Amino acid sequence: MDRGLSKRLQAMAGKYRYAAAAALLGVLLMLLPAGDRRESRGDAPQGSPTVQSEIEAALAAFDGAGRLRLVLTVEPGTERWAGAVIVCEGADSAAVRLRLTQAVSALTGLSADRIAVVKGRPQ
Repeated sequence: MDRGLSKRLQAMAGKYRYAAAAALLGVLLMLLPAGDRRESRGDAPQGSPTVQSEIEAALAAFDGAGRLRLVLTVEPGTERWAGAVIVCEGADSAAVRLRLTQAVSALTGLSADRIAVVKGRPQ
C-alpha cells in the first residue's frame, strides 16, 4: 500500500512540477520589496520655479491658449510634483484643454487627473 501511494505521489510531482514552480516563483516575487508605487506623480527637479516658468512659456505658445498662468505644486517633504493648475483664456476649447493637459503630463509625469485647466484671466 505504501508503494502504491509513493508511485502516485511521484506521478503527481512529475505532472504538476511546472505549475508548482510557477506558483513558487509567484510567491517569491510577491515577497520582494515593491518600493514606491506612486507612478502617476513625476519627480520635481531642483530649481522647480525655473522649470515652472519654462513650462509656462512653452504652454503660452500653444495656438488658442491665449495668456496663461501655470501653478505646479510639490508634495510636502518630497521632491515630487503633486498637481498642476493652468488658468488660461482659451480653456473654453476642449482641444486647447486637452493639448495643455497632455503637454503638462509629458513634461512633469503627472497623470491627467492631477492637472486642471480652467478658463480665467491670468495675472
